[in-house]
Formats: sequence, structure tokens, C-alpha cells
Amino acid sequence: MKRTHWIKLGVAIALLALLFWHVDLEQFPAMLRGADPLFLGLCLLFSLLMVAASCWKWWLILRLQQCPIPFLRLYRWYFIGYFYSNFLPSNIGGDVARAWYVRAHAKSGSVGIISVFTERFSGIVVLLLLAASLPFWLQGPWRMPTVWPISLLALALCLVLLAVVLWGGDLARTSLAKATVTQLRRILRADSPTSPGHRFWQRTADRLNRLHAQGRDLTVAFQQSPRAIFHVLALTLLFYGLTIINVALAYRAFGIWPPIGATASVLPTALLVGMVPVSLGNLGVAEGAYVYYFGLVGMASELTLMVGLFLRFKMLTLGLIGCLVQLGCPAPQEDHERINATESTPTDAGSP
Repeated sequence: MKRTHWIKLGVAIALLALLFWHVDLEQFPAMLRGADPLFLGLCLLFSLLMVAASCWKWWLILRLQQCPIPFLRLYRWYFIGYFYSNFLPSNIGGDVARAWYVRAHAKSGSVGIISVFTERFSGIVVLLLLAASLPFWLQGPWRMPTVWPISLLALALCLVLLAVVLWGGDLARTSLAKATVTQLRRILRADSPTSPGHRFWQRTADRLNRLHAQGRDLTVAFQQSPRAIFHVLALTLLFYGLTIINVALAYRAFGIWPPIGATASVLPTALLVGMVPVSLGNLGVAEGAYVYYFGLVGMASELTLMVGLFLRFKMLTLGLIGCLVQLGCPAPQEDHERINATESTPTDAGSP
């Protein structure tokens, strides 16, 4: 691993040590003995439904890109993505793997990258909106100085992303942007056609142009089919609704049904804070965010830490399933040939 990965691992260990020091560890054996096997199993199986909701959105986005791939095949690839995300130092390894599989099918790397980016981007935007609004459901938590600033930050990020989507193209054509690009070419020594920097610049520019063209085509597809935008947003909201139920099931597995309203109110903020990339795989950060923010609505630290560790175990389980799928999944080139041999004529986007 790189030096930064070792540092992040050290941060993760330190955060977990701090969490375990903060709680009463003597309660953990009793909670484990009192765990309900039925709800533990139900919560594990519920993850398969959550993955299906995300995969459905990915499937729809690919259909809009004129790249229809069978849903079950994408479902397998999604599990492979969980394997790379959970067992590689980088959190984006799973997205790279999924884009790579799509590239082998579509014979275009830009299709895979844009589809995965759009699926992730829509999820982030909706999460920011939820974090900016749901804490105000309850009168208590939003008044806390660790809640309302996060809500304001989430709202500000939403506005920034909206501005980039609406006016990013115009900004890229300004004289300041052009001058910045010219200066960057000089720094990289890309002005001379015979220099290595020039070749690197041309390859990078060609890839960015292909990505821009693919993104523009997808934008046009959304503009021509407003119902597709509604479907993407609905599937994203469905995923976060399932996430709330998932957390409630995890609490119930250890004996308590949490208040759904309180769970919905603080969960988006906890998820957002838990994504801060200061530790390896956000280990310790996500669990600490759960302990703190669910503590604001009266959930015990020991119970919430147990729930957080169980949710981490679920993620690792999905990664192990992805490892098994990876072992049994054909190479992308072979998978592409099989698709060409068996896939029917493409149809309009709809249900998988």
C-alpha cells in the first residue's frame, strides 16, 4: 500500500479505538447473545434488494445511452464492484470495475464512465438534498451546531453542482479558462508536437472530448424524455428509503425498533459525514457518525456502535459475494461475445 493508505489505516484504527473507549464494552456480549437471528438474516437479505434498486437505476441510464445490457448481468457486475470497493484501498475501485465491464460490452470506455458517474452523481445530489432538509423534521437535532452547519453545507454544495451543470460549459469557454489551459500546456511542455507532453496532452484531450460527447448525448436523452429524469430520481429516493428501513432492521435485530421519523431525520447527515475520506474505507468515520448523530435522537452509543459494525459486516459480506461472482464471471471480452450471441433487439427504457 502507498504511504497515504497506511496513514488512513492508522486513522481508522485510532477512530475505532476511540469509539470502543467511549462505550461500555461489557454490554456487547449481552447484545450479541440477545440478537434476533430472524431479523439478522432478514437484514442481510434486505441488502440484495438495496443493490437491486441501485442496479435498476444504472440499467436505466445505460438504456438511455443506447447500451442495453441485461439486468441480471449488471446485477452481477454491481456485486463485483462491491468487492473492489471493500477490499481495495481506494473507495472508487468498484466504480472503475463496473465501468470496465461496460466498456468491454459497449466498446467505448466513455459509456461506462458516464453511466457510473451519472448513477453516483444522482445519488450524491439526492443525499445532499436530504441532508439539507430532513434534519428539520424534528425540533431538537437541527438546532445542534453539528447538524445545521452540515445542512447548510449540503445545500450550498447542491447549488454549486447545479451551477456547474447549468453554466459549466459557458465557464469553460471564457477567456480566463482558455488562458488557464494555455498556461497548463506550457507547464507540461505540450506545445511542441514532438514532446512527450504533447502526446500525453492529446490523448487526455481526446478522452475528455469523448466523455464530453457521451455526457452531452445523455443530457439530450434526458431532455427528450423527462419521464426518465423522474425515474432516476424516484429510484434514488427508493434507495434511500430502503436505507432507512435497512438501519431500522439492524436496530431491531438487536432488540429495538428505532423511531422511523428520527432515523430519517439524522441518517442523511450521518451518511454524509461518514463519507469524509480520512480513513481507509471510511472505517471508524462512518461508525462514529452513526454513534454521534443517532445519539442526538436518544439511541444508546453501545447499541448504535453494534449496529454500525453490523452494517459494516454487511458491506463486507456483499464484497465477499462479489468475490465469488468475480471468480465465476467470464472475462469482459467473453461476456461481450455472449451478449452479442444471445441479446435480443434493444427496446425502449422501462422495467428490467
